[in-house]
Amino acid sequence: MKKLYILGGLGVFLALGSCTEHEVIPPPVPLVDLNCECDMMMDDTNYVYDDTCKYFSSKNIVTGGVSSAQYTTSLDDDIEPGTFLVEIRSINWTDDGSNNPSLSEWKAFLEDNPTPGYSDNIDHNGIELRWLDQYGEMWVSDTAQGPCVENFVFNTLIQESDTLGDWMQFDATMSCRMLRVSDGTEACLTEGHVRSAFKLE
Repeated sequence: MKKLYILGGLGVFLALGSCTEHEVIPPPVPLVDLNCECDMMMDDTNYVYDDTCKYFSSKNIVTGGVSSAQYTTSLDDDIEPGTFLVEIRSINWTDDGSNNPSLSEWKAFLEDNPTPGYSDNIDHNGIELRWLDQYGEMWVSDTAQGPCVENFVFNTLIQESDTLGDWMQFDATMSCRMLRVSDGTEACLTEGHVRSAFKLE
């Protein structure tokens, strides 16, 4: 009988020892698959930037008044020196203390302007392109009439959100006159194609 108690106790001990706590790992949250690519001709030279995109904004917050913001994406490449930037200007909204327009306001601002003109004023609802070339010289899109074809078209605009934020992915084609900031030299940007995103922040 004593052996039976010992065996029973040993069975209970082994059963308790096998009840280990298992860590519950939640399923991964899907992240938005952000595209990053720019392909363009500057006069007779082709440039491609498709390794890294960054997203940022500039804001003028007026508490209780009309605030404004501009949204920019920059594109870099590990091999091609330089950086290409696309900036959309300028959403206006009455700030509620969040320092951001609502998602619906932001989405409407972008979707309602599929063919923005080129902007030379931060308050203008248009596009500015900036290109930092391989020599460290900055070029900026120009609005004056010249020998270059001028257009910018958002072919697609897709709003998606994930744990990192709210995004407006876009695919756009572009052509314009670019001016070198240091001396006003002009060049034609042609056959431009860019895929990237703006981030609501």
